[in-house]
Amino acid sequence: MKSIDRTHPLVGVDVEKIVKESIRNSPVITDFGSRRHADKSTSLDESYVAEPKQFKQVSEFVSQKTKSAHIEKYKNYIDALNDISSELDSVDRSSVNNRNSEFRSLKIDEIWNLNAVWLHELYFSNCFDPNSEIVMDSMSFMRLQRDFGTFDDWQRDFMACALASRGGWAVCGYHMFLRKYVNFFVDEHSQGVPIGFFPLIVVDMWEHAYYKDYLNDSKSYLVTQMREFNWAVIEERFKRAEAISAAVKS
Repeated sequence: MKSIDRTHPLVGVDVEKIVKESIRNSPVITDFGSRRHADKSTSLDESYVAEPKQFKQVSEFVSQKTKSAHIEKYKNYIDALNDISSELDSVDRSSVNNRNSEFRSLKIDEIWNLNAVWLHELYFSNCFDPNSEIVMDSMSFMRLQRDFGTFDDWQRDFMACALASRGGWAVCGYHMFLRKYVNFFVDEHSQGVPIGFFPLIVVDMWEHAYYKDYLNDSKSYLVTQMREFNWAVIEERFKRAEAISAAVKS
């Protein structure tokens, strides 16, 4: 008979419920509403409508010109995603092949734009805090220190991932299969995305995010972004990741 540690903080907690509510109530998940198609005989009724969110982007290191251009680009990804979603509702699925078909092309573009929207929302939410501060007894600090040796080692590894990206993203998150926190980079929006990964910290490393303010000096831009991490937002993500961790271990 398996013993139960009744002193464990998760004993008696409905972990599955926490995970579902965390995902559903996440402040960085775009509001996707269903879009009904008029002709039910030809539609699978799978389309959705993404709505842009509002972000303050308070920063001492990013110009208003860059902020405005970045928000405009984010909204363009949402428009493209909605168009693709609508087209997928009525695309011909009877003639699909892996060489050249409209359905295949739309699905590739769907992932590209879907990732672009979510990554931008994660980034806008976890950066731009001029009063950035992390405390040593926070979940964020303790877990990063545990899995990387020291918090400084995590920072160095995260920066290495960011600077290795060929136009894309630096991401820290919880890997459900490795069961630990890891860093990686995504080239563009969809190259190198691991399976079973819950993102926690995201920095945009596309050239448009820094060129107007830093020209080719991506490292200086990266340092300023890390100096303004919103650890309050990140801490809440870590708490959700811990609930996911408990769920996948059970």
